[in-house]
Amino acid sequence: MLNKPYTSFNQHQQPNGKILIGVESEGLAYSSLSMSAGEQKIFLILETILKADKNALILIDELDLLLHDEALKKLIDVISTHAEDKNKQIIFTTHREMVTTLSDKINIRHVVNIQGRSYSFEETKPDAINRLTGKSTTPIEIYVEDDLAVAIINKICSSLKASRYVKIFKFGAASNAFTLLASTLIRGDNLSDKLYILDGDKYSTENEKKAALDKVFTGTESRTYELKAAAEGKIKQFNLPNGVKPEQYIHYLITNVLLDGLGGEYLEIIEAARDIRVELDAHNYISNILTKLGIDRPSGLTRVMDLASRHPEWHQYVSEVTDWLQPVVSDLMERLPENDTVDIT
Repeated sequence: MLNKPYTSFNQHQQPNGKILIGVESEGLAYSSLSMSAGEQKIFLILETILKADKNALILIDELDLLLHDEALKKLIDVISTHAEDKNKQIIFTTHREMVTTLSDKINIRHVVNIQGRSYSFEETKPDAINRLTGKSTTPIEIYVEDDLAVAIINKICSSLKASRYVKIFKFGAASNAFTLLASTLIRGDNLSDKLYILDGDKYSTENEKKAALDKVFTGTESRTYELKAAAEGKIKQFNLPNGVKPEQYIHYLITNVLLDGLGGEYLEIIEAARDIRVELDAHNYISNILTKLGIDRPSGLTRVMDLASRHPEWHQYVSEVTDWLQPVVSDLMERLPENDTVDIT
């Protein structure tokens, strides 16, 4: 457990009658007075557990204190095996993230205080990891073509309270989505938390997507056919009207929203958009609005999507993404148990 070959575990009695735990390693017998703090803690815990009667309940606060990860893992292995053999219930607290990898040996519960109540969660969700480490985890990866799509995804995530779970990547040209998906499948990565999204103006039909997959999965090996089958349906898209570009459609949405209740920062965008009639380069339907108003592109796109999302057609436009994302996010969120609470006020 501590990279020492211990041969015995015993007790030492001092002249004043005080009993100390002791061990023997490589022919050297010594008491707890000569042990490190971590070594003392381990043997004190083991002594308590081993001496406890069968069916005993043992509570240990801060099991990880003074122990490095490897020692803690070995200690948990030992007490887990002993608890199962002797039918003992051992409950311990820890702030060590490493224990989340030991769910096959221990029943992990995350306890959090919310508004004067303590809640116990059974599953290790991203929010639980954040409380343990102070670091945010983003288990969902969404891949899109450009910054316009990034702004759309950000709006969707915000509406679903999912922003903290999502990381967004840009892959450029639409054809790159199929190459990216192929490489992910070839590596054997899990696709359940990854979404590939097209703007909707290219590869909009299933036949077009299938033809694009045929180009990245070549060969006659059985694995190629398996990968191709696994890839089908994994690339989603925004639902554009036929022959309409993304920027052109967003322009249509924002120029046709109801004006009731809108603040000046949104009304000026609508006014600038209505001055734009026809653009040969579809990108200018949005770019020219931001240029005219002198708004930096990231914050400008955010405001544009806030407006576009108010149009009744928005939900159909983003439905493929929302339908995929909503259940995935729901599974990641911690739900407050209805009955599993303790009032500590």
